[in-house]
Amino acid sequence: MPILTKQFYAHEKGNHDETFYSLARDTDTGRVFVLKQWYRREDVGEKEMTVPEFLEATKNESASHRFLDMIGALATNPYT
Repeated sequence: MPILTKQFYAHEKGNHDETFYSLARDTDTGRVFVLKQWYRREDVGEKEMTVPEFLEATKNESASHRFLDMIGALATNPYT
């Protein structure tokens, strides 16, 4: 199952403390989700979230603002 991703947020504090969010799509099923990946000294992992789960978990945070900016950029002027 090939997964296509587009990273929209990276938070890198240094000292091996990093978090990344990507919009992802499973090309076999068409399922769209947000992929969270983190790298910390003690912990490395990833988590798949539905878009509503992501927005609820990150409301009022930079990651959700970046996500909404990316989605908004997809809307174009209907007269062009």
